[in-house]
Amino acid sequence: MTRGEFAKKVIGGLGAPVSLHTRRALAAWMQAEGGSARNNPMNTTLRMPGSTDFNSVHVQHYTSPKQGAEALVKTLKENGSGYENIRRALHRNASATEILKAVGDSRWGTDGTLALAVLSDIKANRKPNTLAQLEAREVAQ
Repeated sequence: MTRGEFAKKVIGGLGAPVSLHTRRALAAWMQAEGGSARNNPMNTTLRMPGSTDFNSVHVQHYTSPKQGAEALVKTLKENGSGYENIRRALHRNASATEILKAVGDSRWGTDGTLALAVLSDIKANRKPNTLAQLEAREVAQ
């Protein structure tokens, strides 16, 4: 599964529109997160059936990209960690900048400044961070 397909599963799983804004935001977020756990480009820690620990903070290796996307959706549906603001921004098809600011303000842990820098590259179509290149990358399996 590509990162673009992964992002679409997550966005759709949250009931948000798959748009240029939401796709750009998730592409920048994944790149800034730098996840290398199997089937988990966002470094999600939610345990799922058959998942295993990747590191000491319990980022999970998932059994498939589909399971990784499902875990991310379940995590983002949790209340109390600022994820509500991420969901709201996605649902209203806010700008990718607004979505990434919500990520940076949450307890997720991704560096908001780095995600916004990647977004700047995406908007300017600068290699290697063009939307097409980032979405074409395979989810690490």
